[in-house]
Amino acid sequence: MQFSDPQAIPFVADCERSARFYATFGFSETFRSPQEEPVKIELALGGFGLGLALPGPAAESHGITPVTTGHRACLALWTDDVDAAYALALTAGATDHRGPHPFRDGSLQVAFVEDPDGHPLQLVQRAG
Repeated sequence: MQFSDPQAIPFVADCERSARFYATFGFSETFRSPQEEPVKIELALGGFGLGLALPGPAAESHGITPVTTGHRACLALWTDDVDAAYALALTAGATDHRGPHPFRDGSLQVAFVEDPDGHPLQLVQRAG
C-alpha cells in the first residue's frame, strides 16, 4: 500500500475568493468542480495540495459535519522575507492576527494572519 499527494481541505465560504487569496502566495489551480460557481477548487504549491471546499456540498456528498468557525487548522508558509509576506497577506485580504515577531530564541521570524475565512496562516522565516 502506498499513499501520495497529500492535501489539506479547509472549508470556505467562497472557493473562488479563497483561491485568489492563496494564488497571491504562488499557489496554482489544478482542479475545479464545477467550472461555474465551484464547490471545490484544488491548488498546489511546491508539492503541497490545498483543496478549498464549500461545507454544505461536502456535508451532503460525504456525510461529514464540517466545522466552519474557530481556528480549525493552521497553514504555514515558509518565506525569505516575513515582513514583506505579512504586508502582502494584508493587502490580499487577510486579517491581522499577530505581526512579525521573533520565535524560538530568535532563530525564526514569524507572523500570523487570518485568511478571508478566518483560517490562521503562519508566515515563517529563518532568522540570520
